[in-house]
Amino acid sequence: MTALQRRVPHIPVVLVAASVQGANAPQEMIQALQNLYQRTHTEHAESGVFPIDVILLVRGGGSLEDLWAFNDEALARTVAAASIPIISAVGHETDTTLIDFVSDRRAPTPTGAAEKAVPVRSEL
Repeated sequence: MTALQRRVPHIPVVLVAASVQGANAPQEMIQALQNLYQRTHTEHAESGVFPIDVILLVRGGGSLEDLWAFNDEALARTVAAASIPIISAVGHETDTTLIDFVSDRRAPTPTGAAEKAVPVRSEL
């Protein structure tokens, strides 16, 4: 969030809570993604709901076991089927998970994902 706000202050951001490790994490992330996909297909300017331009699927570093939820086949299929571009950034630069291979872009860190998604306003 800090990187996004630093690059473009007051950029609208939708945060969706989901576990990113543990047995329930893959299903929670799938549900969160499906909710975002649905939101984009039902946007109405009058209601204040606007389309989502990009999804950042991110999580900071951790052990291989901590990141294992991002290797779930059902989650990878949900990411691959996205109608919205997805940037994955899981773990640290050297970590790789299955969703990195099916996302539209991969970033080395969550901050890197924000930097790929949003230009610096002064450069626009």
